[in-house]
Amino acid sequence: MTFPATPAAPQRHPLMTARVDVQRIAAMIHTHLAANQPTKVREVVATLHPADLADAMIFLDAADDVALYRLLGPEEAAEVLDEVDTTTRSVLLQATPPDLLPPILSRLPADEGAAIVRALPATVVEQVLQATPPDLAQAIRSLLVYAPSTAGALMSLDYLAVLITLTQAGAVAQLQKQAAAPSPYVFAVDAQGNFRGLLSLHSLLIAPAATPLTDLLLPTELTVPPSMDQQQVTAIFARYDVLALPVISAEPHGRLLGVITPDDVIDVLQAAQNQEVAHLAGSDAQELEQKSPVQVAKLRLPWIMSTLFIELLAGFVIRIFNGTLQQYILLASFMPIISAISGNTGLQSAAIIIRGLSSGLIQLGHWRQALARQVATTAILGAACGVVLGVIGAIWAHNWVFGLVILLGMFFAVNIAGIVGTIVPLLSKRAGFDPALTAGPFETAFQDVVGISIFLGLATALLRFLR
Repeated sequence: MTFPATPAAPQRHPLMTARVDVQRIAAMIHTHLAANQPTKVREVVATLHPADLADAMIFLDAADDVALYRLLGPEEAAEVLDEVDTTTRSVLLQATPPDLLPPILSRLPADEGAAIVRALPATVVEQVLQATPPDLAQAIRSLLVYAPSTAGALMSLDYLAVLITLTQAGAVAQLQKQAAAPSPYVFAVDAQGNFRGLLSLHSLLIAPAATPLTDLLLPTELTVPPSMDQQQVTAIFARYDVLALPVISAEPHGRLLGVITPDDVIDVLQAAQNQEVAHLAGSDAQELEQKSPVQVAKLRLPWIMSTLFIELLAGFVIRIFNGTLQQYILLASFMPIISAISGNTGLQSAAIIIRGLSSGLIQLGHWRQALARQVATTAILGAACGVVLGVIGAIWAHNWVFGLVILLGMFFAVNIAGIVGTIVPLLSKRAGFDPALTAGPFETAFQDVVGISIFLGLATALLRFLR
């Protein structure tokens, strides 16, 4: 494989567990590349699963990634492109001349090839597809018509299909002419390709030869249209524990277009989790792509500044109660503890609500149930933490009233944080904002203001008992 010069390295910020073995592999590859030892690099690559090699590439810089990629043959290059994160894939595709892509695509299923073609510049897509084997190129084109976030873009075209009019013997004979597919099901269709039902591959193989396929159809049939959002598809897999989900057209009888399997859904779930982590940090999932520090700062700055100004209110509250703090300085020792515990509780509530909204387990129309459940949970948490901290405070101060102030302050702060952490994502969703983006900053800041106000207000009201 012959490549042009290495492209400029984009910014990368992968969210993944730093596996020690993968980091060791990456360090070994970097050492061999720096010493210009391609044979040793190939020896290392030969011992690795493509997924492990893809993980190792995350811990290399863009120049090393491209240098490593140049040493791979078409088969290895195809496997790596299928496994790497989207940012690394973009780096590698920028470094790959269009005429080298057809041999790579020919070694991948159509759905995986379509994912690679989607990442190419629009100016070279047709050039690459024209040099790709015609059947594969046509299959990739059929997938490219669907929006990237839909079931149509997620589905695979590799599945076992038989005519519904056949018997067991005829179906087995037809299956013998087809390539293997990653599903325990066979899909029954009519002469026009319309979906007629699912067959268990195991049940089909052990049935008597004369058994009509209509007698072997599974009773439950779940199908989705190609326009369905991928998050809804993952919710169906989670809810019904299906191993394959047919994608059918909106025509009267529903033509079978493709099949979605669990391995397709895992990729969607991983991407959603990465996005959720990024949003809860007050950032945007696009940070994981090719953005400069200035662009990343522009994404995060509005939320950080909003938090800053709300937190200024907490400082104003402390100033108002400055007299109380001066008279009983021990109160200041418990303020960061109460703030940290309540803030963590609020973020946990927000994460639970966000995950429920994204998976469909929590509906906006049932917000009262979600709120009641979180309030009940945080009441238990607040009481437990309040009692423990209150006892410690009473012992430290040698004053049971001081312990009561700490107990009540912790209890109310935790419950307020839980309520805010529940309501903010729901209100954000209702208003059309991304709840994961707004929950973290606003929950923490609002909780600080209200929680500290209640804590110091209680202390002020009971000040005469604290002396």
